[in-house]
Amino acid sequence: MDAVQKGITRHERGAYRADESTAQQAPPEPPWVGRVLREHRDGTVQLITPTGYAWTAAPGDMRSATEEERAAYDAQVRAIQRERDALYRQLRGGTRS
Repeated sequence: MDAVQKGITRHERGAYRADESTAQQAPPEPPWVGRVLREHRDGTVQLITPTGYAWTAAPGDMRSATEEERAAYDAQVRAIQRERDALYRQLRGGTRS
């Protein structure tokens, strides 16, 4: 019986995780940070970026995101929402002209 069947959730939905397998040495790139969408029975976890890109990460490659990484993720989400809202306002205004 695996961890999911036993009711043990190692990665709660919505939790911030950094996927160390996405980090690069040259050129230096930090690991991707995502929020947990779901944990699969095999232990892999589906994560999502602020832009909506989803990928699957292995449990051994993940760690909890730092406070700074979580803040950066949330800031990017807010920026995307502001851009989308501005575009919607612009489009609504364009239909009335």
